[in-house]
Amino acid sequence: IFDHLYRSARALQLAPERYTDLLAQLLHDLFDPIKIQRVGRVPSNSRVVNGGAALLVPVRYAAGTAATGLGRPGKAAQEGGPSGQHALLMRFAMRGQRLFTRDDARLADGVVEQLRRAVAYDQAVERGRTEERLRIAQDLHDDIGARLLTLMYQSPTPEMEDYIRHTLQDLKTLTRGLAASEHALSHAAGEWKADLTQRLTAAGADLVWSLTRDQDPQLSVVQWSALTRMLRELVSNALFHGHATRVDVSLELHGRHLLLRVADNGVGRQPQAWSHGLGLGGVRKRAKALGGRVQWIEAPAGGIVCEVEVHDFVAAGISHGPV
Repeated sequence: IFDHLYRSARALQLAPERYTDLLAQLLHDLFDPIKIQRVGRVPSNSRVVNGGAALLVPVRYAAGTAATGLGRPGKAAQEGGPSGQHALLMRFAMRGQRLFTRDDARLADGVVEQLRRAVAYDQAVERGRTEERLRIAQDLHDDIGARLLTLMYQSPTPEMEDYIRHTLQDLKTLTRGLAASEHALSHAAGEWKADLTQRLTAAGADLVWSLTRDQDPQLSVVQWSALTRMLRELVSNALFHGHATRVDVSLELHGRHLLLRVADNGVGRQPQAWSHGLGLGGVRKRAKALGGRVQWIEAPAGGIVCEVEVHDFVAAGISHGPV
């Protein structure tokens, strides 16, 4: 029972909108009924009916969950109330080999309650993470941002003023990213393009940008942060180490497969002989955090090409579909 409950709770953590479907599957795994269906009559607790031929289980929602497949949630479910507006009716336990008992009803109530608590716990943890991100973003904006602004006004040279202004822009992008729990890929790509254009223009270099996608998924904070920092590090390396005058950035998403390609026309050679310090090591670390790999290749016409490839970038169920 614990094994079934654990798997269902983890699946529910990834897709809370599938609450009713996952609960129905869990009950099916435990009782193996011939039939399970959604019904409108909702008891306060699980109840054996028809002399043991069936078991009626009320659906209890945690806040933020919804029903799919077997039915839509009612008003109480939408508002995160203690009881749902429908129940699941199972007929003929163990493929008709035995009747349902009161012990089965108590077990069903216990399973439903544990699943509800697991969802509520995950939501509490996520709320805590969101609040902490917002606090950090606010502190960075109010404290570090104010200090940088003061330094910019007091800078002794125009070059120093421009440098601090660009740092402020980087800080603004970072705090905005921390404050948002998710980012649509299209929106994030627009910010990346604007940020890189500003950086390269200030350095007297050109940006060639390409985005190809067959869907527009929501990026998690981890995905957004990893791609943002990798792009910045790779472009910085092209400018300051490769002395590039042109950087080509290509971002492709086909199905669940992501390919990020950053190529420059700089003086870099033999990447296999490079010493991977904090910069390149950070790119490797962030690619690994996404479940992907990274490689640097010497371009035939000169310069370096970096490719970041993630085969399972888009988790099932979070895509917004074709665009």
